[in-house]
Amino acid sequence: MQVDWKLSIKDPNNQPAPASAMNEIYGYVQPEKSDQIYACGYRWDNPLLEQTRTAAIMQLDTEGDITILYSFGDAVITTTGGKAHDICRAVAFDYSREEVAFMLEATSESLRPSFRSYNAFSASSSDVTIITMDPGGVLTGAFNLNFWDAAIGIGIGGNSFFVKNEEYIFGAQSWGHKTKY
Repeated sequence: MQVDWKLSIKDPNNQPAPASAMNEIYGYVQPEKSDQIYACGYRWDNPLLEQTRTAAIMQLDTEGDITILYSFGDAVITTTGGKAHDICRAVAFDYSREEVAFMLEATSESLRPSFRSYNAFSASSSDVTIITMDPGGVLTGAFNLNFWDAAIGIGIGGNSFFVKNEEYIFGAQSWGHKTKY
């Protein structure tokens, strides 16, 4: 039997989307022997305009109550006219480190370390930012993957991320190029 479902997340004032703290979920994981579900996606800065979005990650208990919710990104229109569209596309549980790892497509400057040193070439491209969190909801680390000044963006496949033998394995695509001449 195939079941089709859609999750509607309500804000603390019990208002339905578009006032939601997360508008769409792209990936989730429930670690073995855990009462927690970890999900990720995005929220629109202004859902009525849908111009900029920030990545969102959350922890839910098995009753469906959100116990942890974080949002990452700048939700701005950049000086070059581009729009920040940060999104978390995949999540995995790392059993060797006992932590949850979230994989974000990042266009916001705040999610791209050393961005000013390569933004002349890659401002409109997206990088990958990995954010780790312990099962209690404490953020434990962040890592950035980028092509530096090659003007190449990286897109993460939805829920295409897992951990094997302490190694992060994920599906992605890249676009763009730059030549010397």
